[in-house]
Amino acid sequence: MKADLWFPTIIWQGDLKQANNFELVDYVNKLQEQSEGRRVSNYGGWQSEAQDLLAQKPIAVEVLLQGIQTSLNQCTKMAGLPTLQICDYWFNVNPKGSYNGPHNHRDSLLSGVYYIDAKPEQGRIQFYRDDDAEFFMPRLPKYTQITSQKATYNPAPHKLLIFPSWIKHSVEGNPTDTNRISMSFNTSIAMTPENDEIAKLNGYPQ
Repeated sequence: MKADLWFPTIIWQGDLKQANNFELVDYVNKLQEQSEGRRVSNYGGWQSEAQDLLAQKPIAVEVLLQGIQTSLNQCTKMAGLPTLQICDYWFNVNPKGSYNGPHNHRDSLLSGVYYIDAKPEQGRIQFYRDDDAEFFMPRLPKYTQITSQKATYNPAPHKLLIFPSWIKHSVEGNPTDTNRISMSFNTSIAMTPENDEIAKLNGYPQ
């Protein structure tokens, strides 16, 4: 039998080895000293305000954003999406006990997280399927990407995850005595000539 995989949920993962995590940690620590942060999906911990894309920023942040954009371009090409650009990003510092409840990212197409300083034992990110399969699926000795109710990924330095913004996800509590530090981001359709037709279809200004 031929299997047609309609409506698949794609989660991309890779490593951005070019990012300078040591300089990024210093930058995030300075940001935290300057701001109380904000509360969105985070319980405990610290989350920066959304960073101004046009503002001057350290070279380490510029290199990170460029690396993410290159990865985004690969993802959109694979998925048949229009060219996307990062529209906002923020930093997360999660000490012991802090976590993120289930949420998604409105007004975005693809979102992602980059781990700056994080270890596998510091709390996984979990993605949940959004259908009624849990009411139909029997208990199984082993679950697959088709039968599972959620997908989990361990954090690790330099790891980048990109996923559809509508997928609900959460982050487990950090059980260790050291901070888990990451950067999250959202995307929007890039206003480029190749996207003119999409802009017309959706009534975007050109």
